[in-house]
Amino acid sequence: MSAFTLEARSIDCFETRSAPAKIPPNRQSEEPEELEEFTIGWRYVTKTLPSGEETYDQIPLTAEDLLDPQWGDQVVQNSEHQDYNTDIYIKLKNHYANDPTVRVFSDLKMMWGIPGLKEPAPDIAVIPNLKNKKASRSSFDVVKEGTRPCLVIEMMSEGYPGDDTKKVKIYEQAGVTEYIIINPHSNEAKPYFEMWGYRLNSVGKYQRIIPNTQGHLLSQTTHIWFCLSKKGQRLRLKDTVTGSFLLTHEESEANRLKAEQKAQEEANARMEEAKARQKAEAQAQVEAQSRQKAEAQAQVEAQARQKAEARTQWLEQRLRELEA
Repeated sequence: MSAFTLEARSIDCFETRSAPAKIPPNRQSEEPEELEEFTIGWRYVTKTLPSGEETYDQIPLTAEDLLDPQWGDQVVQNSEHQDYNTDIYIKLKNHYANDPTVRVFSDLKMMWGIPGLKEPAPDIAVIPNLKNKKASRSSFDVVKEGTRPCLVIEMMSEGYPGDDTKKVKIYEQAGVTEYIIINPHSNEAKPYFEMWGYRLNSVGKYQRIIPNTQGHLLSQTTHIWFCLSKKGQRLRLKDTVTGSFLLTHEESEANRLKAEQKAQEEANARMEEAKARQKAEAQAQVEAQSRQKAEAQAQVEAQARQKAEARTQWLEQRLRELEA
């Protein structure tokens, strides 16, 4: 479901969004008094009193309102929904960081320019062919921009219907090439992900994206695999070109630190090997010198023996001569 909310987050599309000037600042963070009526969210509407004074009524949002959110709408979300969205958003944003024509938006209202068609704010929208990627946008005007999302991702939440029904028709009519729906089943004892998707065919109608034998979905427009673990408890995104998984800043930093640590360990190991080799070579040199010294001593002793033997032979010869 879309989260068209003014809640602060460190992602671009929220930073470009601001509340209507008519909404009193002290009402922005005010919680609804009757929570049962505001399970989805609320908005403030202007009311003119008989005296002519303007006041503001807080009215609950309905599921239908989420299909076409308005400025100032406050949508209630659970932390898991936000975490899952942010994880995918950051990975895709990092993936396209160096592409000047593609930008990833989260909770940015779409303006289709199609009369009568609802205009949601998708959880995630990947939009290519941008002329000005860095432009600040409070909504996305498809007609003005001359492009539209090639991929929309909606993360389902309990109590927020429409992602797998009405929005399928909306995105189909809006010409969104691919639409992937993810249901995290976060309330289960062992949460798991379920996902399915649609792709426009040659006549502009959605057809289900057929997963591979492992249950992974391929987004042809982004060349990214949406991969589930065997039990569906982990969702990862994989670049079909490089074969690498998309990472968040934290994961990239963790990998960098891990690689640096491994490189340092390998350098230390090479240094220890070099020291051991130098020590062995020095020991070998000492042993070689000892052998040379021993060999020289042995040669001296051999020469002494030869000299003694020669002297002995000479004396024996002289003795024989004298006796004769």
